[in-house]
Amino acid sequence: MTTAIVTDSTTSLMTGVRERPDVRIVPLTFHFGPEESYTDKVDMTTGEFYARMKEADTFPTTSQPPAGAFVEAYETLSAYDDILVLTVSRKLSGTYDSAVAAAEMAGRPVEVMDMRSAEMGSGLILNEAIRVVDDGGDFAEVRRAAEVAIRRASVLFAVGTLEYLQKSGRIGRAQRLFGTALDIRPVLKVEDGEVVPHKRTRGRRRQLATILEEVKPAADEGRSLLFGHVDAPEAIEELVDSLGVKEPLVTEIGGVVGSHAGPGAYGVGYL
Repeated sequence: MTTAIVTDSTTSLMTGVRERPDVRIVPLTFHFGPEESYTDKVDMTTGEFYARMKEADTFPTTSQPPAGAFVEAYETLSAYDDILVLTVSRKLSGTYDSAVAAAEMAGRPVEVMDMRSAEMGSGLILNEAIRVVDDGGDFAEVRRAAEVAIRRASVLFAVGTLEYLQKSGRIGRAQRLFGTALDIRPVLKVEDGEVVPHKRTRGRRRQLATILEEVKPAADEGRSLLFGHVDAPEAIEELVDSLGVKEPLVTEIGGVVGSHAGPGAYGVGYL
């Protein structure tokens, strides 16, 4: 029995994943006003997106894939016995609902799982599922690996301002930090699929130190880490060096998630 995996474009991808014949990526879309729409991580490089976001008069909005996009992905995987779909948290996007609607039309075994995460956390979860596929595991074993990774995955991230999360409506329980004293630099986390406050820090140095303190035990234990940023490579380099990670996995966060986190955001997912 063979298994294929479908995910969406808010999942950070390890090198070579996009080229795999047993993996499909269904893209979300971001918009600069009603006349300009772009496919996430396809139509515009992350660098181009960040530059555009900084100078744009209109705040970018995002939209989930239509069910038809998932149906098309499922149909291209007809050579596989089972399909496991891993989506961004349903508390952050309607992508899960689109995937479920498509699964009901598929006429074949398709199981959809809410990863309760995004970008770096989702990338680590996907990687665990792929690892079991490559080890020859059956569908039940692949699904179990994803379930375990979903329970274990943590994401910590820093933002320069809560403005972008607040404008996009993805601020979650971190709303209570909005409008606090000057130079408050919150460290946020993804908890059960929702953005929640982890700690309020003052100044960039303390913000980075807070993430370092939280993640260091995982790094020291050799656990899987995936770093991501929104036009903030220097912060990631400093975090990686401080953690002593020799061969870090680093990704640029795409336009959909980047439009919510804002320029200068950075963080790390770990299992």
